[in-house]
Amino acid sequence: MSIRSISLQNVRSHELTTYNFADTITVILGPNGTGKTTILEAVYLLLRGTSFRGRDRDMIAHTQTRSLMKLSIGDVERRGELRLQDSRVIKEFLIDDKKSARVPAPKRYPIVLFEPDELRLLTSTPQRRRDFIDGIIARLSPTYSAVLSRYQRALTQRNELLKQYEHMTQTDWEAHLFVWDVKLSELGASIVKARLNFLEHSNQHLSRIYSDMASSQHLVIAKYVGQLTVVTDNLQQLLLDRLQAQRSNDALRGYTSIGPHRDDITVFLNGHPASEAASRGELRTIMLAFKLLEVELQAHHTGLKPLILLDDVFSELDTTREQHLMRSLNGYQTLITATDLRKDLTHGATIINLA
Repeated sequence: MSIRSISLQNVRSHELTTYNFADTITVILGPNGTGKTTILEAVYLLLRGTSFRGRDRDMIAHTQTRSLMKLSIGDVERRGELRLQDSRVIKEFLIDDKKSARVPAPKRYPIVLFEPDELRLLTSTPQRRRDFIDGIIARLSPTYSAVLSRYQRALTQRNELLKQYEHMTQTDWEAHLFVWDVKLSELGASIVKARLNFLEHSNQHLSRIYSDMASSQHLVIAKYVGQLTVVTDNLQQLLLDRLQAQRSNDALRGYTSIGPHRDDITVFLNGHPASEAASRGELRTIMLAFKLLEVELQAHHTGLKPLILLDDVFSELDTTREQHLMRSLNGYQTLITATDLRKDLTHGATIINLA
């Protein structure tokens, strides 16, 4: 089902506006700072329940205390409100005449978002690569985000306890630490298993998608870099053993040195580490292959064609990759933001001009 229009009131720079979308391609044109990405952000918020840009507070226009959004999806409407209350932001959705503070999992619409920063991830930090992979898995598995949150809370508690090493008896410290070691190993094993399974599946398709874009055969393999790199029945025990082996060293460091929060992903192109041997164009093509794989997976898991959001991605691509990306997304409802687009890419598209 296609989205038809969105109305915004006091959402960042949009005071009171309505924008209509095509069933195929809508191009949102305008200089930087005109609110192009805000339109995508509001669509994403209403369909997924969160912003992809940061704090909900930042979506409320300056000098205002309330933002309103309304999205038409086929013949139904979905509303969202953000309001300041005692220095807190209250978020409320109205879906099927029912109010809630979040978008329920069954009501989350499949979306694949392309951002320019993602095309540079292979030369960025391990944290950002972990976040990228975790984000895809979370959009495919609604329970994964909860596991990540619980792991982060347990990690914070363990790190705080590590700093109490000199202020507690050895027996008490070890007893308390064991509790968090068990919790971290349980949650951490789930995270590592999900990542390994995703990368195993990715490696069955990345070469095909990349080769289609490059119009020649290439081998793309993503490998997990961490303490545990193979799915086994005793992942939890292996992680627990490593956490306990590092107790003393972790206490000296003041942080947990073992676990999925320290792992990384390395991508190889034709047998060589892409971050070292690939050109800029090849690096971007690899990341586009990951995103196009997500499009396929979203469609497979939900039975629906995902909505595609392309936020200023074409500034990072040459003409050949632009054209291939557009061909790959043919048949999907797509919203594109850009400061300028060549006419061959806007042919037949609905244009929203914010200039």
